[in-house]
Amino acid sequence: MQDLEKMVNDYVNNELLDFNNIKLGELKGNNYKQKVLNRLFSRKWSRKAQFEEAKKYTEEKVDNILNNNLAFLFCYCFGGYKHFWSPTYPEPDWAEIFTIKYLMEYVLPIATTYNNGVNIEFESEEVALTYMNNTPQEGMDKYNDTLKKIISYINENNNYPINLSLVLARDFYDKEELLSKMKDYKKEVEKRFSLLDEEEKKIRLKRAETNIMWKGKEDLTNISEEEKNKFIYNSRILNEAFLDMDYELRGKEYFEKENLIPLLGSFGLGAGGEAWLHLASNKSSMVDFWAGMGILEIREDRIIEKIISRKQYDQIKDKLVKVKLNNKFTNISNNYSWIYVYQGKLPF
Repeated sequence: MQDLEKMVNDYVNNELLDFNNIKLGELKGNNYKQKVLNRLFSRKWSRKAQFEEAKKYTEEKVDNILNNNLAFLFCYCFGGYKHFWSPTYPEPDWAEIFTIKYLMEYVLPIATTYNNGVNIEFESEEVALTYMNNTPQEGMDKYNDTLKKIISYINENNNYPINLSLVLARDFYDKEELLSKMKDYKKEVEKRFSLLDEEEKKIRLKRAETNIMWKGKEDLTNISEEEKNKFIYNSRILNEAFLDMDYELRGKEYFEKENLIPLLGSFGLGAGGEAWLHLASNKSSMVDFWAGMGILEIREDRIIEKIISRKQYDQIKDKLVKVKLNNKFTNISNNYSWIYVYQGKLPF
């Protein structure tokens, strides 16, 4: 165990938490615009091909940025919370670190060859989750406060021409106005939902169910099956209403900024994510960082950073080893005083 602890601590301190060791890739293409687009569209970073609509939208943004000498603003849209299934709830864990370094590597060759600036902005969308998923607001506040500290630390301790930031959707408008618009728009979303085929309905409702915290802001664990199904349905409808109304309230002010290129995680592969680029969460994972947990897979010849889902965690939890850590991030969150390690090849 001492050898394992030393190996893991050496890796965490000398590799993972070194924010100046990111690999500088090479831009390839016939001209600079094409080089940038080739980087952004490469399946190395997304695992699956980008939607044609997203490629067209992104190319228009890149054209505008280059023609007008604007800074690149890559906006990573995410949930703004840690999923309650994770042992690290409610704060960020190693998954967030994995994804941040992955995104920095993704844009680094652009940042080092473009003189007008490259920024990565994490855009937290937790504003209506208490209302939709019964998620306690205090947990989400703690998550975003901790993530701000992580981002601040990384900005202060890397030498790359990339600036990181975090913005909260709730800072752009009055929350009560948003909720009122969502309620008014609900019938329109229900009509749209009713036109879907039954299989698609099941997929969307199942996805909604996985995000509901039955024992959260209120204790809903003892409600009837009928009430449970009604809550799941409302959660799905309100989620779609939120996306539309959020965009109505701040689309032009924020998302349509002339230099903003939106990025989505794996949830961007689902319905409604066709217009924006999607990315993997790191080199070896597709699970979104806020919905998963970061662990290390230790094989004989290497250490692999993995972000695992709730289902994957349940599959391997009895074989995970909790390793104590000593590093500068322990002052930010207790979640960085340890990490789960899986020894051998993961079964997924």
